[in-house]
Amino acid sequence: MIRRLLALLGCVLLVIACAAANGHDTELPAKTTAPGELRTHGTIHSIGIEWDLSGDANHNAECQVRFRAEGTTTWKKTLPLFRIDYFGVYNTRKADRAYNMFAGSILFLQPGTRYEVELDLRDPDGGAAMKRFTIATRPLPRLPEGGKKLYVTPGDGGGDGTAEKPFLGLASAQKVVQPGDVVLMRPGKYGVFKFDKPGESGRFIAWKKAEEGEVVFDSAKIAASHLYLEGLTFRKNQAGTALKVEGAVKDVALCRSSFFGFHHSIMLSRESADWYIADNVIVGDNDPEKSILEGEAIDLNASAGHVVAHNRVSRTENGVHYPGRNCDIFGNDIFDTTDDGIEPDYGYCNIRIWENRIYNYKNNGLSFQPMFCGPWYFIRNQVIGTGYTFKFRVQDRFLLVNNTFVTWSFASPRMHHVLTSYSRNNLYICAGKPERAPIWTAFNNKDEKLEMVRAVDFKPNWMTDVDYDGFDWGESKIAFRWDKKFYNDLPSFAADIGIEKHGVRVFKEQIFERFDVPREAGRVGPTVLTLKKGSNAVDAGAVVPNINEEFVGRAPDLGAHELGRPAPTYGPRTGK
Repeated sequence: MIRRLLALLGCVLLVIACAAANGHDTELPAKTTAPGELRTHGTIHSIGIEWDLSGDANHNAECQVRFRAEGTTTWKKTLPLFRIDYFGVYNTRKADRAYNMFAGSILFLQPGTRYEVELDLRDPDGGAAMKRFTIATRPLPRLPEGGKKLYVTPGDGGGDGTAEKPFLGLASAQKVVQPGDVVLMRPGKYGVFKFDKPGESGRFIAWKKAEEGEVVFDSAKIAASHLYLEGLTFRKNQAGTALKVEGAVKDVALCRSSFFGFHHSIMLSRESADWYIADNVIVGDNDPEKSILEGEAIDLNASAGHVVAHNRVSRTENGVHYPGRNCDIFGNDIFDTTDDGIEPDYGYCNIRIWENRIYNYKNNGLSFQPMFCGPWYFIRNQVIGTGYTFKFRVQDRFLLVNNTFVTWSFASPRMHHVLTSYSRNNLYICAGKPERAPIWTAFNNKDEKLEMVRAVDFKPNWMTDVDYDGFDWGESKIAFRWDKKFYNDLPSFAADIGIEKHGVRVFKEQIFERFDVPREAGRVGPTVLTLKKGSNAVDAGAVVPNINEEFVGRAPDLGAHELGRPAPTYGPRTGK
């Protein structure tokens, strides 16, 4: 009898294990966790992970992560994956998506490198799993080698592509160019053109400016994958959009190009994937003194896998618009936007935004309108503007680490939405008159009844991990407003709400080497708010694995700039 019972128990456990391995629901108790489908994606510097779950209704399961470059022996840790239980409601009357999973990213990786990743899932209520996989980051796009070099100049047919007798017109060159070739474009006006001949994976077709002088387009369409475009200049003539993508175009590098005077500069298709948009200059046609809710610089159109790095963007609605999932946005210099700095609206998990400088935005620095599931990452960004820092509407889990936020108002009227975040080492600075404080304001108003707003309570919950941030509310008698209560200092706020128990009161005049932000709300220049040696923002932060472990001193500093480390390069890089 005992043997039969043991055999029967073994069969039951085998059925449960098989169902969990295939991502199916089981008859386990609701609190018990069973893993499902695993999805991964590598960009140039990051790995995104999504691991579906069933069960874990009380959200106490955890998933630890460690990784190493293939062929090395030392494992490194990251933060645990974020526990996602998101009933994705954009319209509160209708649930259009739901996610029950662990999700997160491994950041700051080497390009073109294979990594081993190990996931360790454990639930104290029952259920455990380990999974190991290998995945490669994408290499940095480069000009192909070993192919032909073909020359082209403006014209309408003819030539043989040699330096002495270049092709006349891009159409003539496109007829003969092959994967691995480089087409060198001589200065002149090329009008409107459609790039529709594809390269191959690992072998771009490259179109590059040949020499000094401008290679000028009125507009262009991209309808082929595996292309490398460098040194193009788009000047508005009659076209409404400078560069527009048609179809499922993937693996395109757009580098060191310029866009002047367009209402829409770069517009990807919904099916686009794995683009590299880097070191470009974009100057739109919006008036930065007005709130204009149209006219994009880089519209990713909810597509996935992109890297948007070191672009300089101004006079557009938003700097970067609508990343889908698994996108990296870093090193960009974004200013004079007529709506928001970066707008990841309608984005899903693993949107990563780091080391950007955003200033002179009209409405909001960073937007959550809506967020379709988390996590999103905001790391070492410097954000200065006359509007709110955050546009909180509908959001899930997100990470805020080592950012500097400066505003003449308060960070957001819905700052209680920070309770869905993991937050460490950020600086919140009020630059304006004291009556503009408190620095954090959280209250429900009539806007909370809008369908776009996901209700968030004022009390910490299983999603909340908020601590070690720094605050300057100026000379205001009120430091924080939280629902109907007012607090005039940080200790009373922390004791009552249960967050920011290691938070720090700072004073802008004391912590920055130079705080060149005007007292009255207005425009600022391209400042870098580095810290002053000996101030209480130095060594006041917490260590976050895989993010700020390379600190100087006893502990990480607060804010975007670690004392003793060089400031990031914002905008286009030289010699790249």
